[in-house]
Amino acid sequence: MLFRILFGIALAVSTTFILKMILYMDYHKTLWNHRPGKCYIVEGIDYGSEDMQTTKSGLTFITSGVNGVLFGPSFKEYYKKHNIRGRIMLFNMEKPEDGVKELMITGNKFSYDDFYPHGISVLEDKGKVYLFVVVHRRDQDTVEKFEFLEKTLELKHLKTYNGTLLHQLNDVVATGPETFYTTDYLYYRDSRFVLETVFGLHFGHILYYNGNDFIIASEPTYTANGFALSKSGKLLYVVSSGGKKVMIFKIESNNRLTKVNEIPLDTVPDNLVVDPKTGDLLLGCHPIVFKTAQHLDNPVEPAASQVLILHMDSSGTNMTGVTELFSDDLELYGSTVATLYKNRMLIGTILHKMMYCEVKIL
Repeated sequence: MLFRILFGIALAVSTTFILKMILYMDYHKTLWNHRPGKCYIVEGIDYGSEDMQTTKSGLTFITSGVNGVLFGPSFKEYYKKHNIRGRIMLFNMEKPEDGVKELMITGNKFSYDDFYPHGISVLEDKGKVYLFVVVHRRDQDTVEKFEFLEKTLELKHLKTYNGTLLHQLNDVVATGPETFYTTDYLYYRDSRFVLETVFGLHFGHILYYNGNDFIIASEPTYTANGFALSKSGKLLYVVSSGGKKVMIFKIESNNRLTKVNEIPLDTVPDNLVVDPKTGDLLLGCHPIVFKTAQHLDNPVEPAASQVLILHMDSSGTNMTGVTELFSDDLELYGSTVATLYKNRMLIGTILHKMMYCEVKIL
């Protein structure tokens, strides 16, 4: 009798888990392709545009060639076959016809050897433009700081930030010339990260660098991915990719974070950008998870792309509506981020193309 009860409980639990996984992987979903206007693939950036950020003048800085322990053997073989390397690119939204350009990095202490850039944050301060970039290296993840030299189209390497609290980083948000937040996406840097993701373990955190050292700024998080400051600068919007949601944190006076709301989504959000005029959230998303998983295993496999706008109320803490701005599974694989500037939009991907769109529906 006891065996039957235990067997029944085990069967119920396993069946529930399997059904949840089937729904989570989006095997039941259908994608309807549409675009906000004329779109085209930007030439010269064929192997990823994982994250990007646009300045007030329309200069968009892009990380390309992401790599790391999250990616499997087929991905790494593809990476090696095509001789892909980490790069930081520039696209001028005021002159889209100029296309994309690679920015060369200078500095005696900087190494291209295992440079795999991921998340990026741009800080405009006293006439200068600084870039903070999450970099995956073979033995550790770091945050690197650069100064943009516009006349020579170079990035001057200024500083490397590392520490024992840094595990698998994802994104970075600069709050000052020497301060920033970063998302510690996962705790494990080996195969154990699979257990961490599958079982929804909250082993990550949002970290804050206060000018001297890193501190844990948030409660434990699950796959905290891209994030951004609100228009007011008082809130931090943080994506939980595994959780299919956006978390909203209030920034306290001591720079620690208090969660004030969550927005559930029927898609996997990746990176987000805050519209500086409206305060709305622009999200690059993966609407069909099993296709994205296949793409991460082997980049030649197609994956779906989606861009959402979450319309926020005046407080910045509540969503009032959502607009699907872009949806595609034919030409653009694995959208991760989008940025808007004067009704012009760029959409980035994990390890595929980058798309430019004229936005006619806003």
